[in-house]
Amino acid sequence: MPTIYEDLTAAGIECSNWQSDLYFPATPQTREILKRHPNQTRSTFKSNIDGRMMYECPFAFDPFWTARKPVTVKD
Repeated sequence: MPTIYEDLTAAGIECSNWQSDLYFPATPQTREILKRHPNQTRSTFKSNIDGRMMYECPFAFDPFWTARKPVTVKD
């Protein structure tokens, strides 16, 4: 099953982040995507930049975790 980040980017949704936290607009389309991820923690807030309602999903920005994976060295 795809992650919330994978579903959002596949749908062409504009995403941003702060470290591992994922941010994206609260729209009917993103609400439908969130329904496929019922266990994903989320909260909403109003953007100070443009006044849009946004979702925040902590620890859901996949590129952050991909960059932190340890490199395996083979002998």
